[in-house]
Amino acid sequence: MRYFPAMRTIGVLLLPGSRMFDLAVIAEVWAQDRTDSGIGPFSVRLCASGRARTAVAPFGEVAATHGLAGLDGCDLVLAPGRSDPLADVPSPARAALRRAHRAGATVAGLCSGAFTLAAAGLLDGRPATTHWRDLDALAAAAPDADLRRDVLYTESGGVLTSAGVVGGLDLCLYLVRRDHGADVASRLARRLVMPPAREGGQRQYVENPLPVLTSRPGLSSTMDWAIARLGDDIGVDDLVGHAGMSERTFHREFAAATGATPGRWLRVQRVRYAQRLLETTELPVERVAQRSGLGTAANLRRRLRAEVGVGPDSYRRTFRSRGRGVTVGGWASTSTSW
Repeated sequence: MRYFPAMRTIGVLLLPGSRMFDLAVIAEVWAQDRTDSGIGPFSVRLCASGRARTAVAPFGEVAATHGLAGLDGCDLVLAPGRSDPLADVPSPARAALRRAHRAGATVAGLCSGAFTLAAAGLLDGRPATTHWRDLDALAAAAPDADLRRDVLYTESGGVLTSAGVVGGLDLCLYLVRRDHGADVASRLARRLVMPPAREGGQRQYVENPLPVLTSRPGLSSTMDWAIARLGDDIGVDDLVGHAGMSERTFHREFAAATGATPGRWLRVQRVRYAQRLLETTELPVERVAQRSGLGTAANLRRRLRAEVGVGPDSYRRTFRSRGRGVTVGGWASTSTSW
């Protein structure tokens, strides 16, 4: 995994029929002024051919702030889904996406925005996904893509796709975590009154879009209990005991609610906590490993490399060099009308 420059300038490709929900997701993650929480700001460009006002689905329109050239120089370019995934993508828009990618921008399609990336040829030879109802159509539109039918989002070579509909929010929060750190992503998730986003490899067909678990209070309290004790020697058996369920029922209920096994979930929580400690404290790596429940520095290095692609020292240097407290949020682009 390579590190990308921390994203500051966000470009949004507006095409006729862009989905209002996807634009709202982008607005919530990148465009709100949350500097009072130490998050942001960002500059967001709404880009359409000729800076035209663009009809969005299911109703309304958005006034572009930039023409398609506004995608040049962006750190992140987002293609929202469209009401008709198979609608034509004009050649200037396709060229603008390819140009942005060649220049080093991260390019991501939210939900059926994967079809826009496919039209630009950016999915060829790469993993891709979209809303489960459109997977067969995407397979036909991008025959050279490596279609992933049961994941929330994919990433390869600076090109990302996400399942729908809430999968776009998972993808955006993943990008925040990737480029600005776990502490920032956690703060933003709290500000949005939601748990941190699900992992990309989780399946699309979970019963709840995010693991709020209001219908499973026993699981919810057990997850809260575990997160408060990550540094302790707790394992899946302890989660089962706390939930007061049989082992078989617990595993079934947990997987249905989160899309992950309890063991996988617990490992990820420990790695995320270790990331926050590396970002926000001066603790030695050995102490970070102990406090996060990963035990030894060697185990922390192994787990962090598996999840993030680098060791703890490199991870800490990367996020320290980006500035402590440089975080996510607010959208400094403005003049948007709905």
